[in-house]
Amino acid sequence: MQQIILLRGWTTKENYKNYYGFLQKREINPYEEKTLKWSETLWKKLWDNFEVLEIQRPNKDFADYKARKIFFEKYLPYIKQWAIFIGHSLWWTFFLKYMEENIEVLQKFKKSFLVAPACKDSKNEVLWSFSIDTNFTNLINFQDKIEIFWSKDDFVVPFEEIQTLQKVLPKVKYHIFENRWHFPQENFKELVEEIREIKALL
Repeated sequence: MQQIILLRGWTTKENYKNYYGFLQKREINPYEEKTLKWSETLWKKLWDNFEVLEIQRPNKDFADYKARKIFFEKYLPYIKQWAIFIGHSLWWTFFLKYMEENIEVLQKFKKSFLVAPACKDSKNEVLWSFSIDTNFTNLINFQDKIEIFWSKDDFVVPFEEIQTLQKVLPKVKYHIFENRWHFPQENFKELVEEIREIKALL
């Protein structure tokens, strides 16, 4: 059965002082209507002939690269050869940094779908320990394994950042949208279709 590794996004913090400030500013409405995101329903779309393994987020509001690396590596024994990797938001950034440092792990993946990336600091997201060198010395040899989804109106990561990636990773397949924001929607049929296409080619 084809395995899919799903990694959902989170929020970075530099330290606990930064984290406490975030909590103090955060607005809470317990009666606000909860909406599902595509990353929460993806397994339902792919339940037939796919095994979806989601790597959990110990603290999604205080992301630290070293902590995430430790947690990610606990899953490595369960990741099968030729798995499909799906990363959203800062998990995407983690992928770029971790795989650049550990290229042998990338070799296990058949395809990597990366959604709404962050390559550098912006007014809405500071990378802190996830800061990356965008030269991508190792990843450049695996561009055929990577597909990137990005929206021009992303309110978290400026669309201009894609130009950075296109210069150093020109052979990556880019899917550009006009009005998907940071991809909070419940349905992401374009991603599902790309995954099913891979399955059909097996």
